[in-house]
Amino acid sequence: MKPIRKDILWKAVIEDFFSDFLTFFYPEALEIFDFSKGFEFLDKELEQIILPSSSKNRIADKLVKVYTKDGIEQWILVHIEVQGYEDDEFAERMFTYFYRIYDKYRKDIAAMAIFTDDNPKFHPKSFQKSFLRTGIIYNYETFKLSDYKPKDFQNSNNPFAIVMETALYGLKRNKLNDEKLFSVKLDLARRLNVKGFPKESFGKLCSFIKTYVSFENSKLLPKLDTEIDTLNKIVRPMGIIEAIQEERIRQATEEVTELVTEQVTKQVTEQVTEQVTEQVTEQILKGNIQKLYKKGFSIESISEMLEIPLKFVADAIK
Repeated sequence: MKPIRKDILWKAVIEDFFSDFLTFFYPEALEIFDFSKGFEFLDKELEQIILPSSSKNRIADKLVKVYTKDGIEQWILVHIEVQGYEDDEFAERMFTYFYRIYDKYRKDIAAMAIFTDDNPKFHPKSFQKSFLRTGIIYNYETFKLSDYKPKDFQNSNNPFAIVMETALYGLKRNKLNDEKLFSVKLDLARRLNVKGFPKESFGKLCSFIKTYVSFENSKLLPKLDTEIDTLNKIVRPMGIIEAIQEERIRQATEEVTELVTEQVTKQVTEQVTEQVTEQVTEQILKGNIQKLYKKGFSIESISEMLEIPLKFVADAIK
């Protein structure tokens, strides 16, 4: 089984824990932002602004509308970029995003760059350009993951500290054998459990922990699942993946049979019957994906449980 792409994991975890993301990187966030109004993720708008990149190593960009409390400025834009490789043009790209976003929205912008690469010398913090007596300096917030140690995150009660600690172990993967990595993942899950986060949050964070750094031996993943289930006091007489697959297949079979019986006459050819069945099955599958997502299952978990591509799951919940 191929590892889940890190850009998908980062985008998902930032959306699922965005309020925690803000308070982790901006301690003053609770005084500035009105969390009760929620957040709006401007993925489609960002696609119109984002610069094309030939690299496959780029991790994630997010553009989020966040409301403030001051009663004057209705909302600001938080631009987030997670960068996993060295790029000499990074600072210029950040500046380009800034002026394109500002030109489009004419709103305040808070920009954050998280560097998850392993090069300690790569840490661009500003973009500067000048000619004769004309110039500009653009500064943005940065967080260099390799500057930190696991203990720097372990005393925090913010769920996003667990995300960052997990990502840090990704940088140390070549120093961790499977046995040590198993121990690290289980320790992260145990500390999550002790902190008493809600089950939904616990499940989503554990999904990130399990998938962000892969085992070389894939057989360790079911063992880790069992250990985490024990921590969360989940009793599973049969595997949850198997149970969900079995129930979804049963439901899909029943619903497809009903719909096909109603819509297809005896005169329809075998070819048309197959085509209608495929269309109905796809509709039902998308409906079930949406139900699972609303119940708190992550995109990655649904893809793994139902053994379907991540893109199909992502498209189904849009």
